[in-house]
Order: sequence, then C-alpha cells, then structure tokens
Amino acid sequence: MSEKVSAEVDNFNQMLSLQKEGVMKVRRYGFLLGWIFLWIIFSSISVQSEEKDISQVRKILEEGGVKFVEAINKGDAAAAAALYTDDAILMPPNSEMIKGKSAIQEFWNTSIQMGIKNVSTTVVDIQVSGDLAYRIGKYTLTVQPQDHPAVTDSGKFLDIWKRQADGSWKIQVDTWNNDTPAHHGQQ
Repeated sequence: MSEKVSAEVDNFNQMLSLQKEGVMKVRRYGFLLGWIFLWIIFSSISVQSEEKDISQVRKILEEGGVKFVEAINKGDAAAAAALYTDDAILMPPNSEMIKGKSAIQEFWNTSIQMGIKNVSTTVVDIQVSGDLAYRIGKYTLTVQPQDHPAVTDSGKFLDIWKRQADGSWKIQVDTWNNDTPAHHGQQ
C-alpha cells in the first residue's frame, strides 16, 4: 500500500507541478495579452488624436487662407504679410524670389497699389505632415491699374505652411501662376 500511496502522491505532485506550469503560462500569456490589448487601445487613441490634430490644422489653414484673401481685398498688405514667417519666400510668376516678411509686405503693397482686387480662392487639397502643411488651390482676381481697363486673371497656387514655436501656423513658401498659356512668338 505504501507504494500505491507513494505513486499517488507522486502523481498528485506531478499534477500540481503541471498545474503550476499551466498557471504560470496562463499568467505569462495573460500578461502579454494584457499589454497587447493596452497597446491596441493606446494606438487607436493616438491615431484618433492625430486625425483630430490634422483636422484642426486643416481648419487653421483654411481660416488663414480666408484672412489672406480678406487682407488683400481690403488693401491691407501688412495683414497679408503677417501670415508669413519672418524668413518666408514668395515666388511670384515671371519674377525673382522675394525673401523675408518685410519684402513680401512691400510686394503685396505694390500689387495692391497696381490695382489687384476681387481676389477669391478655392482650396483643392490640404495635406499635413508634422510641422509642415500645404494647400493647393485655384484663384481668380482682378487687376485694374489706374486709368486702364480691368483684367481678370485665374490660375493655381501652392503655399507651404510651417508650425511656429508658439504653435501657430504661418506661410513659409508661397507660389502661384496663371492658367494663360505662354506665347512664344508668332508662327
């Protein structure tokens, strides 16, 4: 009998040992599954937060574009230039690059004095990546120099915005060109 009891005790100890191993495996896997579950939750929260941030940046850029158009239409070159970074670059068509906020303000002031008005824009696309974003769109405007007939211009634009240290967004690079085909002499 003692051998039988001893064998049953050994079997019982083996069962306990296997149960302990099973419990440890379950605990390990449970711990691992718990971390995976938390990672999934936090990842989805992070993605949702990032999407919300991108949506907010798009709204800021849309509002910035509206402020720019309003400033030009009111003849306020200083308000238009305030939307640019201090080291911004303006690349008007058929012209040299214009660098710096004060030079950009001078450009817009001259443009306003030359009769630019009735500016309107339609944004086609806004993309955001980190601290940079861009807008692509179409514009129409009227230029009416003093004592001359008005001329309507339409074209496309691209502006690149950069997040500033204070969290605001300003135009870093701005360029546009009209849709009128270039004329290369007579044929």
